[in-house]
Amino acid sequence: MDLHETRFRLSEDSVLDKTGLRKDILSLIYSYRFTKIKVKDGDREVWIYGGPERDYVIIPRAFCSCMDFAIRVVSRGEAPYCKHLLGLEVARRLGKYREVEVEVQDLIKVVREVFTKGFSRTLRRILYKY
Repeated sequence: MDLHETRFRLSEDSVLDKTGLRKDILSLIYSYRFTKIKVKDGDREVWIYGGPERDYVIIPRAFCSCMDFAIRVVSRGEAPYCKHLLGLEVARRLGKYREVEVEVQDLIKVVREVFTKGFSRTLRRILYKY
């Protein structure tokens, strides 16, 4: 699967039909685990999936930092997307996500923590304030 096929499949309304979604995808959406982090006074934004054990950086319709995406989507080409990309698409359409504005230094810190530690304490502190 390539990036264009992933985007095409995620944009199909039939894929995002709520009645056909697996229970694990619905739990991601309705527990508000997706967070849109916007930079104050800028046009940059990053999406984070905040899981109970690990966090993932997501670029809508293109990338997720989870192992399933790396292995099944990128390496083996077995699937067009992971459950986090699908969940994010549904969450965005339903408005079931959190949104925060931060300074660019905080955004960099959150992304760095997710990639190096797999979990962002900084993100949890930011969300606690909201």
